[in-house]
Amino acid sequence: MKIARAQSQHKLRSTLRLVAGLSLSAFCTGPVSAASVTVGIACIGAPLLGGALLLGCADENDPQTWVKRLDDPAQKPNAIKRLTQFFEDAMTKNNKNREAPPVKALLDKITEPLTKAYVAGNLDDKTRKELIKFLSDTRDPRTSPALAKALNDYDPGKNDEDVKAAAQSVKGMALDNKKVDQTVIDALWNVFGKWHASSQNAAFLARDLQDAIMALKDPSYAQKALDKISVPINPKNAADAADQAVWQLISTQLIGHLKFTAAVKQLAVVMLTPEKQQLQGAAVAALARMPKEAEPVLVSAVNGSDPTLKALADKIPEKAAVALVCDALATISRPQGRDACLAALGAADNVNNRTAIARTLYKYPADAKIVAAFRAAYDKTPNDAVSSLLGGGNARGLLARVASNYYDNALTDWLLKEITTAKGDKDTADALQMPALESAIKLYGPSQKGGVADAVNKEGTEREKSMNKLASAVVDKCKEDANCYVKVLDEPIQSNTGTANMTAVKAAWMAAVYGKDNAGVRNELAKRITKVSDPPTRLAIAQALMYMSPKGDDATATLLEKVVKDDEESGNKNMANADLGNVALTLRARSAQ
Repeated sequence: MKIARAQSQHKLRSTLRLVAGLSLSAFCTGPVSAASVTVGIACIGAPLLGGALLLGCADENDPQTWVKRLDDPAQKPNAIKRLTQFFEDAMTKNNKNREAPPVKALLDKITEPLTKAYVAGNLDDKTRKELIKFLSDTRDPRTSPALAKALNDYDPGKNDEDVKAAAQSVKGMALDNKKVDQTVIDALWNVFGKWHASSQNAAFLARDLQDAIMALKDPSYAQKALDKISVPINPKNAADAADQAVWQLISTQLIGHLKFTAAVKQLAVVMLTPEKQQLQGAAVAALARMPKEAEPVLVSAVNGSDPTLKALADKIPEKAAVALVCDALATISRPQGRDACLAALGAADNVNNRTAIARTLYKYPADAKIVAAFRAAYDKTPNDAVSSLLGGGNARGLLARVASNYYDNALTDWLLKEITTAKGDKDTADALQMPALESAIKLYGPSQKGGVADAVNKEGTEREKSMNKLASAVVDKCKEDANCYVKVLDEPIQSNTGTANMTAVKAAWMAAVYGKDNAGVRNELAKRITKVSDPPTRLAIAQALMYMSPKGDDATATLLEKVVKDDEESGNKNMANADLGNVALTLRARSAQ
């Protein structure tokens, strides 16, 4: 009996070993691991009706297997890791396309369970960070509860990585035109208010927060942004001033993109507040996005008809506020603002104000009275006058430099006369002659070639001589043929090598001079803006297009904005991009009805 019982027990143990082996090989299709062995062995002892044994186990390659394990605290970290790996593998197989059917099918199974796992908490730091990064990468609106939690739990220095991931997800969904839950929208702004630019690790979140807010451009932010820019900045408190400057900069930009017209007057107040000088450029850009509403408010600041704005303007020395506001009106480039600033220019009684206003006039559509006012302001300016408002340069030289932006050949002869009759010591004369020579070189046509060459050879440095040599060759080639000048822009440009790009710059200038009223030339010129990377040439093309579009041009503005955006995304810090953005603003403001 003992022998028979021993044999029976041995047979049973062999059978169990065989069953265990089958559980791990035939029935379990996933990779063998310590966890899977445990699961496989556990499977064999599960009784069924009639006393039979369960010989199968869960499929390790089925996401649902791992979703179920999220409920087990001991298995949750491994389950999260395995599920995120499923997503990464699916993305790799589908060219990183979240909209590919296999990826979407997977997300349908795992997004909500993993979102619940994040919201439930009780995760170690490493697992929590990996999980929110995964949820962020899905760009799936169903992750909203997790994104809102990450943002609402913001504790500077403790969960910055979670907030960064959430902000990146918000940006991605907004750019993909996916609806972002209001709880996430509200939480993002709350983080923005708690984030401090003056803190030690501020840079870690700075760009992601700004990008997410600007990508969303949610209307609920408009009044909140207006409240932000209404706060005074105290320069005596360095940390608070730094925080306010960034909060208000982003808020100002946001107001412009939302076209929140209720903020127009406060934007004008920002412009006229010395403590907010660093916000002036952003304020001008925001106002230019609302040209019809902004123009009368700015005009009231020029003529003093608004008591609040007049009180602020009167505190700024040398009536410099008028010049500041006229620069904004020139960017908007509309008739009411033009006339107000022409009147202010005629009444200007100091060099600073006069020079600063006159220097903005070329931004308006070409007009004989504009050129006449520019010339009159120049004539009133002494040879040795210096403009402290414009960096301390010679006032006449500063005006001569922008004379070429009127694209008027007749100004070439005037410039040559000013060059040859310049008075004062050598430094004073040079301060006028060099910028005037550069303008003349850009402007002259075939009949003026000899006069410019004489002036360059007599008064110019090697730089001006090199510039004129290249410009002369282009004029010889194309004469007065605007289409020929446009085609020159297809030739390789030797950027960053002294004056080598003058061939292309001159071509852009001449295309505008001789193709002003030719829509075909303008359209061909616009096509080149996306193909040219040399900053001075790119800017020359943009300014030519502004001159050739007196009624504005939204299509060209879109092209310019695309060039700037592409450069930013590629990390190319093109020095002309800020000016390109301003040209785009002017083109849109002119066309606004």
